[in-house]
Amino acid sequence: MEVKPVNRKSISEEIVRQIKEMIGHGTLMPGDRLPAERKLAEEFGVSRTTVREGIKILAESGVLESRQGAGTFVSESRDDDGSLFDAVLSGQHDLRDVFEVRKMLEPEIAALAAVNGSPDQLTRLEDSLADQEKAVRRGASGAGYDHKFHQLLAEASGNPVLKEMVMVLHEGFAKSRAEEVQSPERQQASIRAHRAIVEAVKNGHAMQAERAMREHLASTESIVFSINISRR
Repeated sequence: MEVKPVNRKSISEEIVRQIKEMIGHGTLMPGDRLPAERKLAEEFGVSRTTVREGIKILAESGVLESRQGAGTFVSESRDDDGSLFDAVLSGQHDLRDVFEVRKMLEPEIAALAAVNGSPDQLTRLEDSLADQEKAVRRGASGAGYDHKFHQLLAEASGNPVLKEMVMVLHEGFAKSRAEEVQSPERQQASIRAHRAIVEAVKNGHAMQAERAMREHLASTESIVFSINISRR
């Protein structure tokens, strides 16, 4: 398996991105076993702890699955949604189109999470936000935690189909989360928005959760596309 050495500033987020690309391009197939953490650490040029962090993010979002005593494998559940997953990951779908679907789904997901989220799920959501804040404070982009936050929110909605859809749709935003567009302003805006969503969900305020998510997506859309336009 060929990988590229990782810039330490990108840490686990870059590992997450590269493994997703390998899956999207067919280098890693559903059911394939990943090399041992030690080997991955050597190939990526990072510590085993960093590799473990990246694998954990992918496992929690359903991309990978850990089997006790056997290792870490590419999730075989991808077979059902592989077509959309591959298309989004390879960039066949326009980012604006994917964003349009996110704006239709995710505010409702936030509202459902406020109604259906269990205490354990809400705790995990708070922990994810805390991890994102810590990552940003230590100079990382926190992008992987942003993805995880939205996955946990979809899980708290109580609808497994929505969880799968969010997992696939967010692959289309990997480039928008790249380190070079993760300005301090965008990072702090993401954290503030996530905090508002968590607060509304914790208090069971469905309408507030929906509104907070809608505002979050509008802000993110504005930032992402203003950056893309300025690069032309």
